[in-house]
Amino acid sequence: MKDNAALIILGMHRSGTSLLTGLLGQVGVRMGRSLYAPQKGVNEKGFWEHEDIVDTHDELLLHLHSQWDDLLPLKDKWWEDEMVQPYVARLQSLVKRDFSEAPVWALKDPRMCRLLPLWMPIFKARQIRPVFICMNRNPFEVTASLQKRDRFSREKALVLWLSHTLSAESYSRGKSRIFIDFDQVVTDPVRILQTIERETGIVFPIPVNEASEKIAAFVSPDLRHHKANEIDAGTTQYQGLEGMAYELYSALREKAVESGSPHGGNLDERIDNIVAEFASYQKKWNPELIEQIRYLNQEHADYRIKFFRIYRSLSWLLVKPFWLIEKVLRKY
Repeated sequence: MKDNAALIILGMHRSGTSLLTGLLGQVGVRMGRSLYAPQKGVNEKGFWEHEDIVDTHDELLLHLHSQWDDLLPLKDKWWEDEMVQPYVARLQSLVKRDFSEAPVWALKDPRMCRLLPLWMPIFKARQIRPVFICMNRNPFEVTASLQKRDRFSREKALVLWLSHTLSAESYSRGKSRIFIDFDQVVTDPVRILQTIERETGIVFPIPVNEASEKIAAFVSPDLRHHKANEIDAGTTQYQGLEGMAYELYSALREKAVESGSPHGGNLDERIDNIVAEFASYQKKWNPELIEQIRYLNQEHADYRIKFFRIYRSLSWLLVKPFWLIEKVLRKY
């Protein structure tokens, strides 16, 4: 049977997943028919996100009364809900349309950190060999980026980083996966691509050495706007939420394939301790705050669901110009 391998890029928004996925594009890895366009000041060289799949993820989150920057966890076993199954069918159709003939393809959407259980039956049904590439970036760099782009508070950004990163690690544990550190991608992208090939057993359509000039041109110093040693200069000890984030970041750095550290149970135990500590932190949230977040999520979901209905209606051609304006203004 012809190999159909999928490189699934997992990482929080602003963690360098676009950079890594773009590098995979330089060596001929297929990304799908329609990708989101680059956005000046955010991702000048592209998001490298499959437009139809990301839109499906967004719509699913809305029906779960959630969204990409939701601070609250999704309900237990949400992927077994009957209302979720049409989205599984839609995603299967998109995969068949765009990737059925591809020996290797990649999919990147930070929402997949939380939505990964939805994809496991799809991989099985389509006889796809998934390999999960977990991107790890200093949480304080991610936080600074989110504060600038989305005007999030530091606490909200750290909660989002922890929830996405812990979910991705949990859902991919025991599966074929590798850990990549953002700093490695920036400083030596050729070696990272060679590492991915070696560790996954996948052969890129374009040899890495042949694409070295394109790779060097794609990775430029100005891609990195935030550096932790500049952001948190003088900080010698982290506590509370910051301590959890830094401990998780450190554990995942040790898991990175280039570190030479074993992927053993000691690191898993450290991560499990962070999971427990983070859950305890969330349980202390004020019930009134949680109720307010749920209310705002519902209001946002109602508006966006109506928008998606219009998008698929017969009147679509009439409202398309307004939709394009809304799409430009929407943040990812």
